[in-house]
Amino acid sequence: MRKRDFLARSAAAFAAMPQAGIAAKGRKRQLNLLFITVDDMNWSLPGFMGGTQDLTPNLDRLARRSHLFVNNRAAAPICQPSRQAMMCGLKPHHSGGIGFVPINEGIPTLTTVLREHGYFTSCIHKLEHMQPASCFPWDMKVPGKDRNPEVYDRALREAMSKAAEANKPFYINCNLNDPHRPFYGSPQAAELDHGEQGPYKVPREIKAEQVTVPVCLEDLPEVRKELAQYWNNAQRLDITIGRILQALDESGQRDSTVILFTSDHGMPFPFAKATCWDAGTRTPFLIAWPGMGTPSVFEDLTSNVDLLPTLLDILSMPKPRTLDGYSLLPRMEGRGGAQRRFVTTEVNTTVTGMAYPSRAVQDERYALVFSPWSDGKLELKVDGMLGLSYPAMSKAAKGNPALSRRLDEYVLGVPLGFYDLKLDPGQRNNLVKAPEHRDRIATMAQALVEEMKRTGDPQLDNVLALLAGKPTHVPQEPERWRSKAYGGSNDTIKR
Repeated sequence: MRKRDFLARSAAAFAAMPQAGIAAKGRKRQLNLLFITVDDMNWSLPGFMGGTQDLTPNLDRLARRSHLFVNNRAAAPICQPSRQAMMCGLKPHHSGGIGFVPINEGIPTLTTVLREHGYFTSCIHKLEHMQPASCFPWDMKVPGKDRNPEVYDRALREAMSKAAEANKPFYINCNLNDPHRPFYGSPQAAELDHGEQGPYKVPREIKAEQVTVPVCLEDLPEVRKELAQYWNNAQRLDITIGRILQALDESGQRDSTVILFTSDHGMPFPFAKATCWDAGTRTPFLIAWPGMGTPSVFEDLTSNVDLLPTLLDILSMPKPRTLDGYSLLPRMEGRGGAQRRFVTTEVNTTVTGMAYPSRAVQDERYALVFSPWSDGKLELKVDGMLGLSYPAMSKAAKGNPALSRRLDEYVLGVPLGFYDLKLDPGQRNNLVKAPEHRDRIATMAQALVEEMKRTGDPQLDNVLALLAGKPTHVPQEPERWRSKAYGGSNDTIKR
């Protein structure tokens, strides 16, 4: 079908919907929901979060008409547990989705709630990261790992058209595969991205000398090269965002649609993804809807378990009885509302099935991190070590005692770490033994323990053991927890 005919058909379908937003029974028609996620995007990459080089002009335009939450953290810095936490409002250990495994059967999700209340539900990509299927009953499913902006454009238009034909409001979960590895211009990406030709190509390729090296990494030539590749993935991501927003505008549904944008977790580099370091857990988060009032910036400590209750509040939908998150709508409407004193994040099992359990509790300035797996013997092997950066840092550490010690903290872990994120955003200086922080550490530790008790966290005994200076116990069952889509073992990830 030609684009002109397709748009005409879609417009006709939308015109057939009840006018003035009034449903058949005189009830006000529900708002639509467009929930956009990206894969492995560092919080500081978008311009609206302080990023440089104008990588994300389309996102930045959306941000100017959105509420921004600038201190948001993922419940887990790993794809599947993070995405499932967004969709059910529960922490991974509370839902059962501790790694690349499904949440427990029967748990309500955004998909089940909205479908039960008359929404047409559609998911574009990342279907495998929201399981079991009974908890995610999509009316339309678009599987795939393509990064072609045109693929998302077509899928979104089709989903909106089908919703209009069904005379239902839509909930579309649009999940972009960028800026996940493999990175733009790397040999590993050549086949997936068709040699970066046609729609896969970005018009202005960032070079190594143009990047800003995050404070958690080392300023080395290979690190810069890989960051430039990653930034180019982000540019293509933004082109896709532009196509998605244009499709929404052309549908005539922008003024009746809630738009939420976030990333599943932080960047896939050392000291980030698959760890409780801040670069792994902090994520960009914006939300816009018709009639929301003046766009504002909120510095509240938020978590992606807050997304479900917030969206259901905006859509006037009932919330599940059991939630770990809470609605941010009262804050956005200036009605007060709950504010966290601390936000927590967690790691349990990774894609290889290995267990690296960690817990972090943070306030606006400080982070306290527990790593029960750190016994001086077990070595971390995660996909943040793939590519150019970690090998370059490891090579540079030879003959550099300070860097060598830092990499040991990454690979062997730190049982208990305490960091001042204002003075030390790269978390290079562990202040856990500093006497001036003793009371603050005790307060934050107690807050984490109370939260772990409330949610039935299986790592509670290990955290209590670390606080008491006692040994921890972390069993390894990689065959049980390994991702079904992952063909290798822990040894596949080379240090």
